[in-house]
Amino acid sequence: MTGGHGGAGPEPAGPAGSTGSAGADAAGVAGAATSGGAEVTGAPPPGAARVVLVHGAWHRGVSWAPVARVLERSGVPVSAPDLPAERGGYEEQVAAVLAAAGPDLPDAAVQPEGRGRPVVLVGHSLGGLAATVAAARLGAGRVRALVLVGALVPEPGRPQLDRLRSDTGLMVPGYDAGVRRGEGPVTFWPDASVATSGLYRGVADELAGPGAAAADRAEAERLVTAAVAQLRPQDWSLLREPCPIEAWPGVRTVSVVCSDDRVVDPAGSRREAERIGAEVVEIPGGHFPMLTRPAALGGLLADLAVGTGLPARS
Repeated sequence: MTGGHGGAGPEPAGPAGSTGSAGADAAGVAGAATSGGAEVTGAPPPGAARVVLVHGAWHRGVSWAPVARVLERSGVPVSAPDLPAERGGYEEQVAAVLAAAGPDLPDAAVQPEGRGRPVVLVGHSLGGLAATVAAARLGAGRVRALVLVGALVPEPGRPQLDRLRSDTGLMVPGYDAGVRRGEGPVTFWPDASVATSGLYRGVADELAGPGAAAADRAEAERLVTAAVAQLRPQDWSLLREPCPIEAWPGVRTVSVVCSDDRVVDPAGSRREAERIGAEVVEIPGGHFPMLTRPAALGGLLADLAVGTGLPARS
């Protein structure tokens, strides 16, 4: 992480595959979303968990739209809440995740033991911090899996900013080049071109693929422009607060490592996965597989929602 703005976390955009698959699946990144975040639900398979998609810094729930559509087509219920961007402490962030997970109410048709529908909590980038604490609050009775996608991984009781300062290998230098400081612990992107060359660097190339035709390149750039248009200021208070859990959640944890991540260092992600004892799934491409590889990521999450294994996906 570069110094100077008091902490910034990674955020959305996406690695790519061919224009045909990545571009088509990502086409709705700027699709409709309410102020409370995007939510879609289908007729869920018996016992399917609700997938709660937690976005990263500067973003909104709509950044998950391509993956949400994949899950909806699979019949898996999904929520993608907007986290409070200008009230950035753990309590505010975690409260939004818990609200999206739904109440822990008796529902014999869902869980015979009398608990609410199980959930798969998915944290991308900065969202990994709030998703982890939410998993600890809900516990193994509700959480089928905690999935960390190119994510910051908290250490119980320790401020994440301390970790980022002591282990400079966790972040890739340059991802926040050009970001500006607002009031207090707030940063923002001054314009689309700065965010495209910093946070979203290389994303259009991934979406278009090597040797792309002019039309494919134009479509890839349109998708990146649509994603960048959704960015908003980000409060970084959460990084300064000690992680409010005493131990790692006792739930299945899966770390999705993006092999060419330009924000969260892939080698650092692998070390973090070993530290917390997570299962590791590697996805080719950069920091934003929800944009560039929604089918692969959505398929993995659908598998976890219905309790199946973790096949390798590319």
